[in-house]
Amino acid sequence: MQIVILSGPPGAGKSATAQALCDRYDRMLHIDMSKLRDFLRMGLFRPWDTSAEATAQRQLFISAACGMAKQFLAAGYGVVIDDVITADELPVYQRELAVDEAVHFVVLLPDIELVRERAGHGQAERLSALHERFANWREVAVVEPGDLAPELVADRVMALAAEGKALVSESAGA
Repeated sequence: MQIVILSGPPGAGKSATAQALCDRYDRMLHIDMSKLRDFLRMGLFRPWDTSAEATAQRQLFISAACGMAKQFLAAGYGVVIDDVITADELPVYQRELAVDEAVHFVVLLPDIELVRERAGHGQAERLSALHERFANWREVAVVEPGDLAPELVADRVMALAAEGKALVSESAGA
């Protein structure tokens, strides 16, 4: 079994693609980080908050998700995690996962206009800045989903994983 991590700006299609990936295999766990954060009823920091307390909270969520992923992986499940993960946070995921299985990381990066349309109003400047950060991140595998169905985006993600182009952590047995 393996772990696939999907990242990208809000509205990139991460959750739909994660669901499409999970639907094609028998034993799969989808960890949707936005839903995990919804479990916190009070005191949730906004993703753009850079205070020390907000950073600590974000790392706590990452640690919880990675702990769950490792437990399910050990029980024979594949895992898909979807989150808005920047270059600063990927090393936290890598450190927290530290598993003997392959970990693949793919950024979904649709056109900025599609991201704005899907994400709604009110955050255009933040979305543009975040989209630009992803567009400038050259060291990772990127899929431009356009208007493809999630199943076709999932095909592209799995092709990158199969070719080893999305690998961020190798299996000890590889």
